[in-house]
Amino acid sequence: MRLLLDENVPNNIMVKLKKAGHDVEHINRNCKGKKDIEVLEYAICQKRCIVTLDYDFCGYKKFEHYGIIKISSKNSKPYEPLLEVLRLYKGIGLKNIYIQIDEKSAFKEIKKYGKKRKFFFKQFQRIELNLECFSS
Repeated sequence: MRLLLDENVPNNIMVKLKKAGHDVEHINRNCKGKKDIEVLEYAICQKRCIVTLDYDFCGYKKFEHYGIIKISSKNSKPYEPLLEVLRLYKGIGLKNIYIQIDEKSAFKEIKKYGKKRKFFFKQFQRIELNLECFSS
């Protein structure tokens, strides 16, 4: 999977992701100091999923994107659930999916469209992810 790591993501996570066979780029390489919207535009141009430790990109989940994964900084081994999520979506992709990985749980939010009278509406549907790394 093609990933773009935010400035706050430690290099050890990048190393683990590369060892697992992912195409990983760190923001510090091409977008250091850029505004979040510029980073999002870069990720879209490069067709990369953004991986971050803060909520800055949460506000952009309503836009078209190639995936946003927010990992809790309190997680002692954040790469374990991250690698498991990436295995789950291998071949499917994360386009327009927002995933949040907390200390002991994870969920995804996807756009859900519906029709109310004559108008279409868009909202997000939250779905819990059952990850093996949290079941122990």
